[in-house]
Amino acid sequence: MSAQAAADAFARALRAAGTRTVFGLPGGGNNLEVVGALGAHGIDFVLAHGETAATIMAAAHADVTGLPSAVVVTRGPGAASAVNGAAHALLDRQPVLVLTDTVARADRARISHQLLDQVAMFAPATKGSTILRVADADEVMSGALALALADPPGPVHVDFDPDAPLAALPSAVDHQVPGPDAEPIRALVGQAQRPVVLLGMGARAVTSQVRELLEGSEVPVLTTYRAKGVVPDRWPNHAGLLTGATAESEVLDAADIIVAIGVDTVELIPAHWPYSAPVVSLSSWLDPASYLPTSHTVVGDLGVLVGELRGCLGGDWPAGSGQRFRRRGMDLLLRTPEQVRGVTPQELVRRVRALAPKNAIATVDAGAHMLVVLPLWDAEHKDEVIVSSGLATMGFALPAAIGAATARPGRRVVCFVGDGGLGMVLAELETLCRLQLPVTVVVFNDSRLSLIAVKQSSARHGGEGAVAYREIDFAQVSAGFGLPAEVVRLDDELDDAIKATLFAHGPALLDARVDPGCYPMVLDAIRGPRERPVIEVAARADG
Repeated sequence: MSAQAAADAFARALRAAGTRTVFGLPGGGNNLEVVGALGAHGIDFVLAHGETAATIMAAAHADVTGLPSAVVVTRGPGAASAVNGAAHALLDRQPVLVLTDTVARADRARISHQLLDQVAMFAPATKGSTILRVADADEVMSGALALALADPPGPVHVDFDPDAPLAALPSAVDHQVPGPDAEPIRALVGQAQRPVVLLGMGARAVTSQVRELLEGSEVPVLTTYRAKGVVPDRWPNHAGLLTGATAESEVLDAADIIVAIGVDTVELIPAHWPYSAPVVSLSSWLDPASYLPTSHTVVGDLGVLVGELRGCLGGDWPAGSGQRFRRRGMDLLLRTPEQVRGVTPQELVRRVRALAPKNAIATVDAGAHMLVVLPLWDAEHKDEVIVSSGLATMGFALPAAIGAATARPGRRVVCFVGDGGLGMVLAELETLCRLQLPVTVVVFNDSRLSLIAVKQSSARHGGEGAVAYREIDFAQVSAGFGLPAEVVRLDDELDDAIKATLFAHGPALLDARVDPGCYPMVLDAIRGPRERPVIEVAARADG
């Protein structure tokens, strides 16, 4: 009965916080009481095939809804498997409770089977851990949710041990620090002739205020991957993506001040920052990294801080400068070598974007295809692109698509994934089919880890044996799970195949046999040729 009471407190607190869906893979024991309690409180439970995938589902669901989500896993191997998903949620600032079954403290002297120090294991991948027990379950849940939601949001680990002795409750730590007054920033921005605005993941929470500030302005705006859609890509001042690489160098070289709003440098490639313009930063939380050489930083209520910039952000940028910068970057991205034959990744993404519903949500896996999808997938709103930016974990896009589809019923979700990433979570195709979610899985099938292959400088680094797989017929695999599928090998086959998978009733899969020959040029266009010497030096050091 004690386990049921604690489980009930868990479900009741989530329901009060607005959570309507929880994900997981239960073992025996207390997990089953938790799943039963969720149902009793009107919360759907989505059964996954793996704990990492289930945690990513929860993180994506939280990201889209702005509400906390949760994942339920068993002790030992289940908990260990969930750590990668928790690490993603930590670095992408998403509020998730990770509830793990555990060996009861009263039994640990006699039981070592599946006994791990789960609190220590989750410590580097979460904001904190606590114990859910009967004696103070409501207080524990209140503290855990407050900690998960406090800036910067993130995952909190909860060990389910109903009869455990008293333990310290988690508390929200104030990650804000007293900052200088915003007036010096207003003065600097007001004097600037060529200001450029950078939007990061923190800007997602103040989208309306950011749009009020920038709509109708000629000031160029760059967004990180996670901030894509905070301002529409179609706006004349949208200048493209901020990655910490070289694609954005032209506009930042021209700036005389750089205004960072909600930028968390966990998203950026830590290349050398070569720009001379002073950087001022407005944020809801303190960024502990020193990558951006900020001259002024203000941490506080970001909505208020953004509002204080109104009336002072101007300058003399020519009309449409942002889009001109963006188009020049696109021209470089769309180049392909003459020897490339068949379907190019760029043409695949362009056709899918043109044929997909305007409000479709894209989830994007890590890999070379990501460098093509993110610039070419135009977004109107902040929930239309979901990517693992801070951790950049493979095997992300399919579980994220499931999480997003459950958060936005009826919206078409397009899951862009490489063959390597899909192989990591292949069983979740069954989850997709069982739930009959409107998800189109687009597989960039080239039988290799294409991004790693580009980075190889010679056969001394493993050659084909380090990056190549056998050819996989994902359409045939998909059929085994009950998903309709299409295979496409040539450009002139694309439209019919894309339409068949986008407008299917429920989920479908597009197995696109892409030619990876363009990826070296894509990497050079986005990250610049200076990426290569850095990689080569690192490879020599590793060897």
